[in-house]
Amino acid sequence: MNDIFKRYLYSKITPEEFEEFSDFVMKDENDRAIYDLMTPEWNLSLQTEVEPNAGKSTVFQQVINQILQDEAKNAIRKVKIYSIGLRVAAILVLGLIFSGLWFYMQSNKASEYHQTQTVSIPYGAKTKLAMPDGSTVWLNSGSTLSYSNDFSQKREVVLKGEAFFEVQKGKIPFEVNTAFGKIRVLGTGFNVLAYPESGFVTTLVHGSVQVDIEKSQQQKMLEPGEQVELVGDNLVKSKVDTDLFTSWKDGKMIFKREPFNNLMKRLERWFNVKIEYSPDDFKGLWYSGTIENETITEVMDMVGTAAPVQFTFNSKTRIIKVVPRK
Repeated sequence: MNDIFKRYLYSKITPEEFEEFSDFVMKDENDRAIYDLMTPEWNLSLQTEVEPNAGKSTVFQQVINQILQDEAKNAIRKVKIYSIGLRVAAILVLGLIFSGLWFYMQSNKASEYHQTQTVSIPYGAKTKLAMPDGSTVWLNSGSTLSYSNDFSQKREVVLKGEAFFEVQKGKIPFEVNTAFGKIRVLGTGFNVLAYPESGFVTTLVHGSVQVDIEKSQQQKMLEPGEQVELVGDNLVKSKVDTDLFTSWKDGKMIFKREPFNNLMKRLERWFNVKIEYSPDDFKGLWYSGTIENETITEVMDMVGTAAPVQFTFNSKTRIIKVVPRK
C-alpha cells in the first residue's frame, strides 16, 4: 500500500489502484496504517512549508488545511489522469482521508492545555469527525466547525454550514452555536443547516433538542421527525421526512419539490462548481429526485430533461451557465 499511496500523492496512480486505495481508506480499521503512511509527508511539509514559530497543533493544521485546499482544486485534473468519470464517492474520499487523519493524529497526541480546533471542509467534500466526548459529527461541504479539545466542563461547538450530530448522552448539555441561534441537547441525532445564504433549519431524527433564538427570545422543543426553520424572526415547526435533510451524510442528495434556486446552491456545494443563471428566468420551477453516483453533467442533463433548461459546462473553470431552452 505504501507504493500505491506515493503514486496517489503524485497523481501517477492507475484507475484500479485508485479504487483499491479508496476502499482501503474508507475502512475504520485502517486508521493507524493510514496515519503511518502520512507521517513522512507531514514531517517533510513541516520542514519547508509552514510558518516559523508555529505550535505543534497549528503546524499540523496548516499542513492538513493546505492538503484539503489542493485536493479540492486539483480534483478535476486528477480525473483526467485517471481517465474515469468523477463520481461523488471519489470526491468524498478526499475529505475523509485528510481531515479524518488530522483528528486521528490529534487524539493520539495529548495536549497539556486546552486548545480550540477548527476544521473547514471545501466544496465537493465531506467528513466524519469524532468529538472529545465520543459524539460523532458529519460535516458537509463548505462548512466549518470549531470546538475545544476538552469537553470535561462544557460540550460546545460553533458551526457555520451544515452538519449532522450523533451526540453521546451525558450530564453536560451539548450545545451547537450558529450565527442564527443555538441548539441544546443531552443525547440525540439531529441535522443543522446554517449556511449564511441558506438560513437556519434544525431537523431531529431521534432524541430531543431545544432551539433558542436569542435575538427574538424564541425557543422551540423538537420531537423525532420534527423540524424548525427560522422564517424572518420566527421559528416555524413542522413534521418532515428526515431522510430529505440527512441523506447527504450517506453520500446521497434527496430533494422533493426543491425550488430551482435552492437546488442550484446545493449542487454548487456538492460538486464544487459555480452555477451562473438569472433567477428571474426560472421562477416557479421545482424538482424532485435523488443524486447518488451521478456526475454534475449527468445531473444537469436530468434537470434539462425535466424542464426547459439548457446548460454549458467549462471543465477548466468549473463554471456552469444555465439558460432557458428556446
